[in-house]
Amino acid sequence: MTTATPPASGPVSRIDPEAAYRRPTAPGGRPAPLQLDSNEGVLPPRALLAQLAGADPELLRRYPEVSTLEAALATRLAVAPERVIVTAGADEAIDRACRAFLEPARTALLPDPCFDMFDRCVALAGGTLVRVPWRDGPFPLDGFLERLEARTGVVVVVSPNNPTGAVATLAQVRSLAAAAPNALLLIDHVYVEYADEDLTPGVRDLPNVLVLRTFSKAWGLAGCRVGYAVGSPYVIGVLRAAGGPYSVAAPSIALALAQLERGVEPLRTHVARIRVERGLLATRLAARGLAPQPSQANFVLVECGARAQAIRTALAGRGVVVRDFPGRPGLETSLRITLPGDPADFERLCEALDAALAAGGPRP
Repeated sequence: MTTATPPASGPVSRIDPEAAYRRPTAPGGRPAPLQLDSNEGVLPPRALLAQLAGADPELLRRYPEVSTLEAALATRLAVAPERVIVTAGADEAIDRACRAFLEPARTALLPDPCFDMFDRCVALAGGTLVRVPWRDGPFPLDGFLERLEARTGVVVVVSPNNPTGAVATLAQVRSLAAAAPNALLLIDHVYVEYADEDLTPGVRDLPNVLVLRTFSKAWGLAGCRVGYAVGSPYVIGVLRAAGGPYSVAAPSIALALAQLERGVEPLRTHVARIRVERGLLATRLAARGLAPQPSQANFVLVECGARAQAIRTALAGRGVVVRDFPGRPGLETSLRITLPGDPADFERLCEALDAALAAGGPRP
């Protein structure tokens, strides 16, 4: 029985249940030993869990209190606490922003391709998607400016972009914000720790800019679902009103605080390792006849041509799962490979990739 067929009677939704995200697995339905499809970050130390085990049981009995984490993030970002909101991953911030600043008469301007949760959140908010092609090359500022109109409610810039790894510059973002003063300019900055430039300090003075960040990537806490957004007091106040008061669990908040308290050295070590792997993997892929795209994130998008699915299947057979994009125009023959951030796992990836490329047939 397929869930895609509406029932003969009962409630029917405009949402297609088959559109739900499903994480790929290795053949046989088992989780792959090396999951490089979702861009997760560094493995946190076991001591982090031990610290949580010793926490006061009140942590579980009481509703979560997020103000301490928001204050810590505000200090780190050099803004007032009322300019920061913690959310259940950056996804929840996207959802709140779309529901708060979009409606059926308004449009959302976004790059194509980009993080696919924007498509879903805009649609659920009743807004209309307006796409600006950004498959490669510099950020298409002129393309965005040409499509701005009175109905534009949200403008999205994903930098580094997912799935391409490309970035926008501070000058480009500020120009776009100035051209759309009555729209919310939403900067998805969840991979910023891996990038050459953090745009956050350069847009703090702009009242129509909201920056999204997360603990799910470089901080290694994807399982905790802790994201945060930085914006003007008004925009942050609107986001608070656009959702529930207790969306992030107290243990997740405690673990995020503990990661911050560890300091930036573990983060810097992880980012340095990712940058090394990023260069090595791109060189390896290019040497084997594929076309990796320049990336400033913790992944590499590579154009594989007609061999894409054969390579992905061969990698999965060797316990390495990477992301493909069936049904995504312009990405059907591409694969996105998360960098493992570990020498042994990176060597395993390279060995599996060599075998998969050999199995995938000759170069096109």
